[in-house]
Amino acid sequence: KEKINPFERSPQQKMPPPTKSPFDFKDYRIIRLENGIVALLISAEHTRSSRVDGEKEKTNRLSESSRGESGEDSEETTDGTSEDGGATSEDGDHVTSLSEEDDDTDVPRNAASTGGHSVRRRKDQSIVAACAVCVGVGSFSDPNDVPGLAHLLEHMVFMGSEKYPGENSFDTFTAKHGGYGNACTGCEKTVFEFSIHQPYFREALDRFAQFFVSPQLLEGSLDREIEAVDNEFQDAFQSDKNRIEQLFGSCIANTSHPASKFMWGNTESLKKTPKKKGINVGKHLRDFHLRSYSSHYMTVAVLSRDPLDTLEAWTRESFSSVPSRQPSLAASIPSVIPAFEDALFCRLYKIVPVKDLQEVHITWLLPSLMSQYRIKPMHYLGWLLGHEGKGSVLSLLKKRHLATTLVSGNGGESYEYNSSYSLFTCTITLTNKGLENVLECIEVVFQYLKILRDLGPQEWIYREIQVVEENEFNFKDEDDPVNCVSTLCESMQYFPEEDYLTGDDLMFQYDHQSIAAVQDLLTPERANIVLVSKAYASLCDRKEQWFGTKFSSEEIPSDWTTRWQNLPPNPDLHLPSPNMFIATDFTLKACSSPLQKYPVVIEECDHYKLWFRQDSVFLVPRAYVHLLFRTAVHLESARNAFMMDLFLHLMKTLVGEVAYAADVAQLHYSFSAEVQGMVLCVDGLNHKLPLLLETLITFVADFSSSEEQFQTTKDDVTRNLQNYLLRPKKYAKSLRLKILQHKYWSAADALSIVDDVTLKDLIEFVDTLRRQMYVEALVQGNMTPEEAKRLMIYLCSRLEFSPLPMSLYDQLQPRTVQLPANTHITVEAMSKDKQSPSTVIVDYFQCTPRSLTESVMLQLLMHCINEPCFDTLRTKKQLGYDVFCTDHDTFGIVGASLTLSTHGSKYSVEYACGCIDQFFEDFLNILSSWTESDFHSHVDSLLQRKLEPDICLEEEVSRNWTEILFQFYQFDRMGKEVEVLRHVTQKGLVEWYQRHILPNPTHRRLTIKVVSHYTTTAVLDAGEKMLESSVDSPVAILLKEEDMEAFKQECPLYPRGEKGGD
Repeated sequence: KEKINPFERSPQQKMPPPTKSPFDFKDYRIIRLENGIVALLISAEHTRSSRVDGEKEKTNRLSESSRGESGEDSEETTDGTSEDGGATSEDGDHVTSLSEEDDDTDVPRNAASTGGHSVRRRKDQSIVAACAVCVGVGSFSDPNDVPGLAHLLEHMVFMGSEKYPGENSFDTFTAKHGGYGNACTGCEKTVFEFSIHQPYFREALDRFAQFFVSPQLLEGSLDREIEAVDNEFQDAFQSDKNRIEQLFGSCIANTSHPASKFMWGNTESLKKTPKKKGINVGKHLRDFHLRSYSSHYMTVAVLSRDPLDTLEAWTRESFSSVPSRQPSLAASIPSVIPAFEDALFCRLYKIVPVKDLQEVHITWLLPSLMSQYRIKPMHYLGWLLGHEGKGSVLSLLKKRHLATTLVSGNGGESYEYNSSYSLFTCTITLTNKGLENVLECIEVVFQYLKILRDLGPQEWIYREIQVVEENEFNFKDEDDPVNCVSTLCESMQYFPEEDYLTGDDLMFQYDHQSIAAVQDLLTPERANIVLVSKAYASLCDRKEQWFGTKFSSEEIPSDWTTRWQNLPPNPDLHLPSPNMFIATDFTLKACSSPLQKYPVVIEECDHYKLWFRQDSVFLVPRAYVHLLFRTAVHLESARNAFMMDLFLHLMKTLVGEVAYAADVAQLHYSFSAEVQGMVLCVDGLNHKLPLLLETLITFVADFSSSEEQFQTTKDDVTRNLQNYLLRPKKYAKSLRLKILQHKYWSAADALSIVDDVTLKDLIEFVDTLRRQMYVEALVQGNMTPEEAKRLMIYLCSRLEFSPLPMSLYDQLQPRTVQLPANTHITVEAMSKDKQSPSTVIVDYFQCTPRSLTESVMLQLLMHCINEPCFDTLRTKKQLGYDVFCTDHDTFGIVGASLTLSTHGSKYSVEYACGCIDQFFEDFLNILSSWTESDFHSHVDSLLQRKLEPDICLEEEVSRNWTEILFQFYQFDRMGKEVEVLRHVTQKGLVEWYQRHILPNPTHRRLTIKVVSHYTTTAVLDAGEKMLESSVDSPVAILLKEEDMEAFKQECPLYPRGEKGGD
């Protein structure tokens, strides 16, 4: 089916439940309310108690029926729509990778993926009650004269209802009880969601439903929420992903089609331009709401531990009053209007990016393929074109040193996958050589596609993908509750009832003709080509309207098209081999010894310590192996830190061709650098997990690199470092850690020595790294102690390293700089990105050495302060879209911080800092004035979070690994913290806040300011500005980046904390 028309649904008293995995223990019920709303009720009442002895027998029976070659056919049971080709708190203080992962995770991708109510909060899987509503209308329905109106309405809906009129009352209620609300606007749908702790779900559900029954949509909130939308746009302004997408909308799409619209919205589109034209935005907003927010467009997903009958009663009570207006379908698009015209689409575009990127994007326009969700032709083709094994496009480009990565397919975002059209894209990250020979790269893609067309669809490959997706669906971990309901309420807009759970994930219908039809459209003459590089700056003479992206447009050169018409066969390109990593044995391992509640050491020697815990709770055929190679070599200098990053990037390149097969078989692996050393993690279905681990260890043992491969990777890592510094929040974090850690090598430090590092230097470094180590390992899940021990024996035999004495290792570990008491240190620097509008302010408070009590007090403070902080600085003062508080543990020293990203041209740094200071002062009054009931609601909420059992094996493993990584070994930490939390008083928390956050003789405050070049505020002069010391006025110290090292050399270091305890 295409997108389901809500008005075609016939009344039905009872509908069959959706098809689910045999290991999904939740209960489901689908109901239809009288007003047309369809609701999916999900009860997690029996999720854990159902996992009894009988489940092991069920797993073994499934294993028996699923064994066999991956190419064998499997019975059709359900169907597989997302045609993919294959906001958390700040990162912890212990990550040492110089650039971490250089992606766009700090900014929203587009209005389709992030909504105006998105808040940077911790992902809390312990919340087991959640609800989401999907309204079947989005930005494609924006009126032409008010771009971004759907996004603005999404913001306004959350601003109170007639029954609960307080603008921030819903956020306050959910935050008080351990939850949050969020929303996002897509092209054809808008999703609202919330989560909360179980006892408060009923009231929260009613509050939430009232947003759709009778939202206030007050004129008094309009200007403020337009500013909020604009802040969101400014936060996304420097994202190259967003810029490329908007270029398609503004400059390539048919102006008569909704794809050409500016869907973000900002003050220009929602306020200034309408005012000039005499347009009443408030009236447009209310008309849009009446026209679009009808119950018939809505689907609801509800998840809780309450019984299904209770959930049905609550859902009917809360949502039956949502009005039914039954207009013509607001999101419908006339099928006769093409989204893109060939004259503009089939051209060559060059773009100047914000980051130092070198990419080529090859995109094809396809018809909407939503109706083919059972077949998923784009997923099949993306799998093949995006393959990284032998014979693939990327493998050949890497051998020629032309590219480093290739991503292919359709990501499922609403701009590229909707009811009007689909976009299939191949994105290649180019090396310097690849940029110079971009035509060669494009030709290799076209040669491979010609092979696919000549051979036709391969059923054995489809069946292999089918088996992998089925395995993943059957044995996937429990999802975060709010993610679960958010995804499902969208699926309900597209799939029939029986496929609500499976429609996005599974492939069950091989259709040679359908796949061939799509495959035949991926030809050179139908392609859009976008080249992305700063090297094109002098050639790009045009600017996109909304993001200001510099670009050029030209016909594809005739000599290119002539060559493409007569492409010779390429013997280096061929289909992938059958995947040896696909699991076929799902047997649960018998327990050979008494089961332990926590990991225990089952083997220890001079070379390693092996922690082990066999799963006895989740009973799934998954396992996790985490290896920490403890060393301090990479901490000795910026040069060594850079070479550690370089080594790990080279490892990913070297193993890619072999390990990619494991990756697509849902076996996951990662190399990373931590302060403690090098970390290698593997996880997935346990059957082939040892094979993957042994493969990776072999590559580490046999490490070597060619000169050209080394230089290619070095250039790639260098670009990552440069791009890392362009992100204001990352730059601010780097400055904060630079002053707090006595051994810290920043991206800027690495860039200063990168030119001097040779392949010979790297090989010598790797030899030194492997010569002496101590390995600490955690093996957890469906594995036996004997299997775990065999892995360690293999590791030691292949790497042949000498043991590193732990006493020496401990001496080499970083320590934390003790900031002077009664001081306020400020580090101010201009943003490395001269085009970024964002000014980032991080206010950090260094508190005290870690203990259970101090950690619990800090966690409780964060729980109490986050919502008032967001409400004050974001909602009321509109200082910026991104504002949050978080806690830190910097090598045993706990601290707290507030981060604010504000628009440099709107607010001066001084004003923003003054607002932050005022908030900290006002929060003391807020905290002190709470009733005993208010305070205990926060304590109870945090208690519930800590008492909640892990919802999946991955969550438990992650907790245990953290204890091992930092040598705490307090696997029962949650229980101990609960005991401390039960005795915390309001008076005690107020005193803790006064002692560590507000000015006093022991006050230690560090403010980092990364200032936008758009601001009128210049960088302040370096040096110390001494103020008269008093309780109310700490000594002010102002530093430039170049002064930080000398300053911290004058500061003492905190003593090393005790290992394994608080």
